[in-house]
Amino acid sequence: MNDDKLIKKPKEKQVRKDQSSSNLFVGTKEDKKKKKTQVSRLEIGVPDPIEEQQKVLGRPTPCTVLAVSTTLFILIILIISLGQLGFHSEEDFKWTPALNYHQRKRLDQPCETIECVKYSASLLESMNSSIDPCENFHEHVCSGFTPKKRNFDRLLSLIIAHQDTDHDKAVNIVRKMLSKCALGESTQPRENLSTIIPDGIPFPILSINWTSSQNASDASNSTHSDLTQILIHIIKHTSDDAGIIGITPSTDSEFTMFTVKPNSPSLTLYQFRNVLDILKRSVPESISNTTQYKEMDYQKKLNDVVNLQKQLEEIEFAANPDVLPLAFMQEQLPIIDWGLLMDSWYPNGRLTFNEKVFGFNTTYYRKINELLISTPSETLYNLLLLRFSFKFLRAELSSELEDTCLLQVSRTVPGKIVLHGSAEPKATELFDQMRQTIHNHLRNSLTSLKWMDERGIKEAQRKLNRTKTFFGFNGEDLIDELDISYGYSYISTLCRVLVWQTKNMFRAIAENTVNIFLNAEVFYSVERNEISEIVFENKIIIPQLIHIFDERGRFYDSKGVHRDWWNTETERYFMLIKLCFMKMQQNVLGASVSVGWNAYHSTTEPYEVLPGMNKTDAQLFFYSLVKTMCNSNSVKINDALESVPEFKSAFHCQNGTVMNPTTKCRMAA
Repeated sequence: MNDDKLIKKPKEKQVRKDQSSSNLFVGTKEDKKKKKTQVSRLEIGVPDPIEEQQKVLGRPTPCTVLAVSTTLFILIILIISLGQLGFHSEEDFKWTPALNYHQRKRLDQPCETIECVKYSASLLESMNSSIDPCENFHEHVCSGFTPKKRNFDRLLSLIIAHQDTDHDKAVNIVRKMLSKCALGESTQPRENLSTIIPDGIPFPILSINWTSSQNASDASNSTHSDLTQILIHIIKHTSDDAGIIGITPSTDSEFTMFTVKPNSPSLTLYQFRNVLDILKRSVPESISNTTQYKEMDYQKKLNDVVNLQKQLEEIEFAANPDVLPLAFMQEQLPIIDWGLLMDSWYPNGRLTFNEKVFGFNTTYYRKINELLISTPSETLYNLLLLRFSFKFLRAELSSELEDTCLLQVSRTVPGKIVLHGSAEPKATELFDQMRQTIHNHLRNSLTSLKWMDERGIKEAQRKLNRTKTFFGFNGEDLIDELDISYGYSYISTLCRVLVWQTKNMFRAIAENTVNIFLNAEVFYSVERNEISEIVFENKIIIPQLIHIFDERGRFYDSKGVHRDWWNTETERYFMLIKLCFMKMQQNVLGASVSVGWNAYHSTTEPYEVLPGMNKTDAQLFFYSLVKTMCNSNSVKINDALESVPEFKSAFHCQNGTVMNPTTKCRMAA
């Protein structure tokens, strides 16, 4: 239809052909000069010829276009608004860490402390380099790991004695509890003890033939005449651990007889005391001096042993391995007859192996010699034989009954008695700083949480801010309530502990707080390196903090009131994540790894590499983390790390590898 067929109208009311439909709403330039009360040039109620033409042509009218456009605009605004309330695609579940505006500097030289060398050695020992870390990281780190520690050893590591009164009471209580297991009826023959105390080997703290006058004369004796024989006796049964140094016969070298390492890991005062209690009960009275000493005498002798052990630990060690002449060792550590020691393993060994050993070209051995020269033989021999007894008794005098007993006690021991190093102000300060850094990063990550609405995020932040963490037991009254006597049987001891726990549980429930109780191993020590410190906190503390606002913590708000503070959409999106990961623990582990890594990487101090491990700080972080979980299910650990972008970046895992699959769960922030 053409234009000359338009409907005719009165001239003053007809619209020009060149007038667009938009002019009907905005007016012409002349119209803009008129009064605002004037609607348009067309009178209201008169049909619009342009609209009539559009109807004839079958096109949408301007009003229809306006209505549709307005509706679409409103829908877009609603979608954007709803998106801010938490309605996101699964792509939004990906953890995006804050940008790092600094590059952590790497020191040229590896760390050289004894603890650092030992830690590096333990990592290297458990690693399997033939396994690609991008294919199976848990097996790569842990396939060489063998769980050597038993329940008893794990429990002993919980107890660190300090001079504080509260700590002493707590240590004494748990020692009584464990003694019911270790000192129970044993079916093992006493002949095994002859392996610990053979004829001709002096054991001063137990031997009836060792007198104070003999001890006094040995105080100035620099040779320690029985020392070499004691070392030979110990190394025959527990290789690589001779107490003052680690010595291992060589089996894979044509010129090296044995390896000489730094002194072995230390025992606590409680561990020394516990093994002494076992020996005192088991050694026949005919060769024992248990009737001559009072309890305080034993305590003094054990304190001397612990002090000597501490002095050995404080000797600085520089990792400088080398093949050394036997004469070098004899010159550096002359209180040991190295030739006799070598011949005890291999007849004429000093000749067969050209008198060479594999050790460390350092003054470490000379400093040990200087310390031991000024040490009474009684203290030195007690240290060596008590350490040996501890290891030997754990291997030889255990029984199924004891294992069952220890397992039950491990479930009822009143938590970790004291934080390792808590008596030192420096340790407490460093730990608090690290904990605060983790809190800050977790609080910041909540602001970008994709599966929770803004109201829920604010409540989660309030809850995190009100959360308090306590480590170890404080308060003399709490410990006094757990009254245990040596006369109690195992069952009565266990019952008392259960009653004590139950009372405190109901006491905690009555308070307006939410409690998480962890019977954890020592997770902070001033002797460990920075990376191992943060991964221990990453493993133990961060997952518990995440539970504050996840599915476990949704039913208690920031005031401790029992109510569900999630909304429906938060729950729906959280369930999407949970269904993908199948198990909540994997989700928490992956999120805690990211939080822990970013907390560690936020610091600017230069980092040291470990000797023998030319790795970046990111790689060392993941090595150290997984090393603490070698006893865990490898599939669970690998699945959790798959969702951590920092892991893929650290090891440059290509798409499609096991640790960086093409299809995987997206981790919420």
